[in-house]
Amino acid sequence: MRLFLPLILSLFSNLLGAKTLIITDSHGEGAFGAELVNQLESIKKNVSIYAVGGSTPADWNLGQNQIWGYWEYHTDSGGFRSSKPKTPLLKNLLEKHQPDQVIIELGTNLIWRELNSQITADVIKLVQSIEKAKTQCFWIGPPDLRPNSVERESREAEIHQLLETEIPRYSCRLIRSWEMTEYPKDGGDGIHYDQIPDLGINLAKAWAQKVMLEIENNSL
Repeated sequence: MRLFLPLILSLFSNLLGAKTLIITDSHGEGAFGAELVNQLESIKKNVSIYAVGGSTPADWNLGQNQIWGYWEYHTDSGGFRSSKPKTPLLKNLLEKHQPDQVIIELGTNLIWRELNSQITADVIKLVQSIEKAKTQCFWIGPPDLRPNSVERESREAEIHQLLETEIPRYSCRLIRSWEMTEYPKDGGDGIHYDQIPDLGINLAKAWAQKVMLEIENNSL
């Protein structure tokens, strides 16, 4: 039976339809990521998601260690969580999964960093690797945040500008999450929607549903 298991899983995977690969930061670990996966699977997508808390574009290029949590899930084999992951390399994930569609949700963790040419290069390297793989690309930008300083508020705007300038240049569609979300003035940590008392999970799910609508309307 063990000899036939890989073949059975492969056949099952093919029956599920087009392959979607998702890489994301901590937003993907919670209600947003779970709802996005549910939405994709509801239209028969075969999904693999890798969510690494605290990750930035550089981490997916370099495979650096993170300590803010990890969720990995696959439609055909289930998933698991870990507290001390090593960020997978995007290039390795592209080779492993051969996806028809790649969805990146990154950018929020850049709010703690002064934007420079290296950060720009890290963003470009990710989308270039997807373009080279000849697969459809979506980049989900950060949702609306509630920065706790003028400096971070300024960086939030800079992140938006960086993504709007670079993402479309490499055959990747930018989804402007900051235009479809609004972080409340009170409650939560100003970043994660899940941590907002009472309504946070519903806000995160609503964000995922709006993102999914844009993906569906622009999928090949």
